[in-house]
Amino acid sequence: MRKSYYEANFPYVKPVEYLIESSKHTYMYVSILTSLQMLLKKTEVLEKVQQTPTQIPGHFMSFCDGSYYRENVLLSQEGTKLSIMLYVDDFEIANPLGTSKKIHKVFAVYWTLANFPVKSRSALHCTQLALLCNSNDVRLFGFKKMMSPLLNDLKTLEEVGIYIDTLGECLKGTVYCVVADNLAAHGLAGFNESFRSTHFCRFCHATQIEMQTKNAVTGDYVLRTKDLHDNLLRELQSDGSEGNCGVKNSCVLSDHLSFFHPVTGFPPDLLHDLFEGVVPVEIAHCLKGLISSKYFTLEDLNRAILHFPYQHSDKVDRPHPIPTNFASRGTIGGNAHENHALLIMLPLLIGSKVPERDTFWEVLMELKDVVQLAMSQIFNEETIQYLACKILDHRQLFQEVFPNVRLRPKHHYIEHYPHLIKCFGPLVHLWTMRFEGKHKVFKKIIHDTHNYKNVLKTLAERHQSQMAFYLSSSKFFKPHVQTSKMESMYISSLPADTQSFISGIVDSDTVYGTKNISIDGTSFAIGMFVCTGAYAALPEFKEIRNILLISDKMHFLLKDYDTLYVEHLRSYELVEHIPESHSVKSVCQLSDHLPHFAYKIANELILTTKHFIPVSD
Repeated sequence: MRKSYYEANFPYVKPVEYLIESSKHTYMYVSILTSLQMLLKKTEVLEKVQQTPTQIPGHFMSFCDGSYYRENVLLSQEGTKLSIMLYVDDFEIANPLGTSKKIHKVFAVYWTLANFPVKSRSALHCTQLALLCNSNDVRLFGFKKMMSPLLNDLKTLEEVGIYIDTLGECLKGTVYCVVADNLAAHGLAGFNESFRSTHFCRFCHATQIEMQTKNAVTGDYVLRTKDLHDNLLRELQSDGSEGNCGVKNSCVLSDHLSFFHPVTGFPPDLLHDLFEGVVPVEIAHCLKGLISSKYFTLEDLNRAILHFPYQHSDKVDRPHPIPTNFASRGTIGGNAHENHALLIMLPLLIGSKVPERDTFWEVLMELKDVVQLAMSQIFNEETIQYLACKILDHRQLFQEVFPNVRLRPKHHYIEHYPHLIKCFGPLVHLWTMRFEGKHKVFKKIIHDTHNYKNVLKTLAERHQSQMAFYLSSSKFFKPHVQTSKMESMYISSLPADTQSFISGIVDSDTVYGTKNISIDGTSFAIGMFVCTGAYAALPEFKEIRNILLISDKMHFLLKDYDTLYVEHLRSYELVEHIPESHSVKSVCQLSDHLPHFAYKIANELILTTKHFIPVSD
């Protein structure tokens, strides 16, 4: 009765159970066309889709700035077109370390609209479910059979579109890209799934031997193109060989869709290339060298990790202690956000113990620079060239310091980033981190229900009930601004050097203030630092002392600091003005829309950023 009520009174898209041929195996599919119609019935969703992203000549700020989007015959047409972003992955819904290992391993296909602004599509409920099936069935029956209903719907979306009542017309669309880790991307795209094979790269024709001596930044390899790839496929099909320059078979998506191609449809993934690939391996090699140099012990480092006074979101992302067998394993392990946090925090944890110009430390700091640049959300030609130089510098130094360590395929993938940013836009917008957060929804469902009778059906139906709730809500997206408790305060109680400015805007002798605020899902709080511009070729950081509502707009009351760059730590030292000075800035006046955290290290206030901040005076 409850299910019937949901279907009758909510915008519920019912998942359909499909039988695979004559076997007893089944999978669940949620119609992407029906889901799109339900989604676009909401006025605020349709308005987001129809918004034109801000574009600045020479800048790469979204996927629309990339050459692959501009070259897509359908998506680049005038009028609103739906850009679908697919995500494919395997995940384990039961304890992967227990007796149920791989028994309940699920292959999932999620999707979201790339048309949504990046901050809007980061909400988990903006990621929709398309397909759930057993991972073993994918290997047994292949992608074509398992994804058949999805492929048919996508083909209909390309050729016919979906009718939108409020517009009185059909909106067409296609798959812009498939976000996945390297294994899933190669499997779906038709490339070699073994990264020890001769041709291991889906972006170029590099070989394992060439990778050790040549680099992709300077164009030492032949890049894959649509025409070249299609020729390799024809040769493969004509001579019946098992592989041709890394191409194993055709991509099921490009076989069915007219505006998708495997060469331009599978972006790299920062999460697996960097934070679960290069970063933990290089940290292990460098820590082994630093500890052998007796600058500190593993116990000293782990003690510093455990007792460091982490602030705000750093408390959640805090790294775990380094395992004692890291040297023999050749990696520190850990998950992506822990490894990212450790690399960023290492200068604060042990930087003072390491002498300047130590080569092991220089490798780590060069890697830190590469990571910060790769994580940027806005690029221009200069920034891309700077990233290319940093990648080359890091490679050269790593091979000098560790001549006996072979470069891994993920080292090579990173060398393609400068070129791929021009093709896809900022790569951090296309990584798997946010999609992998969706796995937690399904793991919680199975944990709460304890029902393994028909796992796929349970997961799909529960998920669609949850989506029906969001679609029935008055607001699908979170408000632009959310605040904690607001309190009234006298302007005279604020710092004297800001009173005249505030009084010139406000007619009253009081203003409202709050300690915390969330702007498009990004939290700001008293004690955090924001970047408000640049001075003397360095970013200006200011401390949030209060958050004020002035003339219906949120403003930050900021304490001013001078900024010094500390090369050894690849961080900034902040020096207070004497006497204290303050300023008031609105949200739109920030030059970087993410907060930063500063820590007191040996009586110096040190701030290290998680992404590169471009400077222009």
